[in-house]
Amino acid sequence: AERRGGPSNPSSYGVPAAANCIGALISELLNSTDTSGTRIYIALAGAASTGIRSAIADALAAMIPAARIWITTDLHALLHANAGSGPGLLVIAGTGAAVLARDASGNMLRTGGWGVLFGDEGSAYGVAAAALRACARACDGVGPETSLVTLLPTIAGLDSFDDFVAWQGCASKKDVAALASAVADAANQGDLIARSCLDEQARRLAALAIAAQERLGLDPATPLYEYGGLLENCDAFRLAFREALNQYADLRPLPCAVRGLEAVYALSRLETAPPWISVREADTPSDGTLLPNTEAAGGEKPIDALSTEEFVQHMHHANEEATAAVGLAGEAIAAAIEHAARCLRRGGRIIYAGAGTSGRLGVLDASECPPTFGVSPDRVRALIAGGDRALRFSVEGAEDDRNQGETEAKALNIREDDFVVGIAASGNTPYVDGVLSAAHAAGARTALVSSNRGATIGADLPIVLNTGPEILAGSTRLKAGTAAKITLNMITTGAFSQAGYVFRGRMVGMTPANEKLRQRAARIVAELAGTTTARAEEALACSGYHIAASILMARRGLSPEEAEAVLRKHEGCLRDALTAEDGDNP
Repeated sequence: AERRGGPSNPSSYGVPAAANCIGALISELLNSTDTSGTRIYIALAGAASTGIRSAIADALAAMIPAARIWITTDLHALLHANAGSGPGLLVIAGTGAAVLARDASGNMLRTGGWGVLFGDEGSAYGVAAAALRACARACDGVGPETSLVTLLPTIAGLDSFDDFVAWQGCASKKDVAALASAVADAANQGDLIARSCLDEQARRLAALAIAAQERLGLDPATPLYEYGGLLENCDAFRLAFREALNQYADLRPLPCAVRGLEAVYALSRLETAPPWISVREADTPSDGTLLPNTEAAGGEKPIDALSTEEFVQHMHHANEEATAAVGLAGEAIAAAIEHAARCLRRGGRIIYAGAGTSGRLGVLDASECPPTFGVSPDRVRALIAGGDRALRFSVEGAEDDRNQGETEAKALNIREDDFVVGIAASGNTPYVDGVLSAAHAAGARTALVSSNRGATIGADLPIVLNTGPEILAGSTRLKAGTAAKITLNMITTGAFSQAGYVFRGRMVGMTPANEKLRQRAARIVAELAGTTTARAEEALACSGYHIAASILMARRGLSPEEAEAVLRKHEGCLRDALTAEDGDNP
């Protein structure tokens, strides 16, 4: 059985969209059957990053419990299906374009495939973009005339070429690439500009293939497999590509014999996954414990073997993977924000608990809330295993002391209106478990921010950030820490915003403790009250630099005491105070 759907390119549409699309298709095919023994193999465009593949695998595992999920790129699956374990080159030219090469030792190299920003050379998108640029030059009188000026708008459903200016703002890469067929038609009708666009992109694709062959030292007799709509359906492009190959190299191209689902199925015949496949297995180690993703080694080249420039790019991609993991956990984070806001409006607190990096992140976020939102330090508290000394030094064994966590939580006199958030990358830290257990016993709701779907710590709101293996195995201060920090920012900023400490995107609860902040406060009051800076400064001075009260004073002519009484009536929420008192439109 087959199902079709899209979009599923995580680089273009994001990991959540890709995972949801693939998960829906798989669910339709399985039709609610028991999936515990199911093995899932996926070949996906836009999944070159190990972190992206891991995030998709983890998201799918949450939707569809399966014995195995293997994910690789469409390039790797096609090259493996056609070349087996031997050397080969795969050239794909469709909407996008790329070359993947492998030598006899299994070393792999990709050229091209850089995406839209870099022109996506050798692709249908590249052909169409070149044609559009040529048309623009013709319209400006700085380039030769071409029939494409009238043909391309017709194909795109536009009245004139000028309409492409607005069209480009909403057109996808696929929309642009679809114009390549019209360029090919014009070339066949003798349009020299259209022909030059095809020829130039074909030469660029050939150059990518030759570069891959030379850099890996592949024998000229190495098979080169062609794939993709542009190579297979556009005779002029294919001939130009092959002519360029013949001119500069002795490579002999041939079409892919195995393609589509057959190429993906070929992955199932592998006994073990090669490094270019990301694996999500349900099986556990022999001791029966699950190894958290954060402790696993990544499948890519180790960081100590990278050049400085490669390391910087590698680290940058890892940080992008961390933000993608946060996006996948959006629903759980939103639930945490809503509950935290309710607690704040009832006079409760947000309480963080963590050890090591996780604990320091909690302390950092908590310490920023009083100056940002003008609240007492007691409104956002943070417990860290080992106490204040652990902020600067490693306190050995502190994270393993569950009783200490429970004791410190009880000392805070946690109550029902509090919201206690544990932070533990592994999801198994005993100290955090102790804090959350004490909170639960006191009637408070709890959340756990972790990077392990198999977390053993219980919480009312589990927030799982599937950041995958770290580039430095086990160092959760990296991707897991980055994702956790983003999540804590979301929780406090979102909660205080919903609780009334933010108005029109301004920090109306901020404490103006220095000259810079007092100037900012005056600008905020002047803007939100619709008054002059001088009157704003006067209101601030009278209110003791209480921004929300100053806004009420300036907008309504209230005294400081009256403004503060109105705010107390509405639990400090300026928006509610402005709306409820006299129907003012905030």
